[in-house]
Amino acid sequence: MSKSFLSAAVVSTCVSLSVLVGVAQEAQTVSPDAYRLEFENAWVKVTRVIYGAHAVLAPHHHTERATAYVYLNDGPPVLFKHEGLPYAGVTRPATAAGSFRVYKGLKEVHSVENATATPSDFLRVEFKTEPLEEALLKGKFFREAAIAETSVERTQFENAQVRISRVRVVVGHAMTVVTGDRPALLVALAPTNITQDSRPGRLIDTGKTAWLGPGQTASVSPVGNAGEVLRFDFKTAPMSPAADRP
Repeated sequence: MSKSFLSAAVVSTCVSLSVLVGVAQEAQTVSPDAYRLEFENAWVKVTRVIYGAHAVLAPHHHTERATAYVYLNDGPPVLFKHEGLPYAGVTRPATAAGSFRVYKGLKEVHSVENATATPSDFLRVEFKTEPLEEALLKGKFFREAAIAETSVERTQFENAQVRISRVRVVVGHAMTVVTGDRPALLVALAPTNITQDSRPGRLIDTGKTAWLGPGQTASVSPVGNAGEVLRFDFKTAPMSPAADRP
């Protein structure tokens, strides 16, 4: 192959990818039924994602932020077809309710196919804070076997940007959650009662969130036999709007 032909091929591929990226839209614009904003502030963006039975979603941008994917059901394998990239099709394996995965942000465009009759239901928790140690943002983290009548808080992932802990509270108990000079996000993995400061307690159902500002206190107690939340502690400051990636 001549150098001129190779150069032309590279330019053509880059142009094609640029066109695809330019034409593709944000996920919530392309598929508003599949992507629903749950919560957003300067620190984090939480989107509820449901790939319905036999759903096919048009090409759209993948988030460029570091993200945790919190799985709310035992979901099926899902196929992601990438536009203009060497890895054209990638299948996400089946997921387990209560597990989560962390990964760095990626600049890519993909479509989505769920070929099964079972929906895939999860939260996309995007970190809008200063990224550090992005190479460590990888891995899947599962529920551990519950110990009867035992409440526990255990860190399952941590890098310089974020710490993610699992809080499980059994019936008849409550656990106090206190933030330091940085805020925290609580994501319910089972119906859980949250009392923040002196405000009345409220139920946050599975997939719902509660926000704790710096120096705030919350009490977590179960609804039913056990309550469970993921706690996201943000260790770096929010990025400036100009520097933040969509």
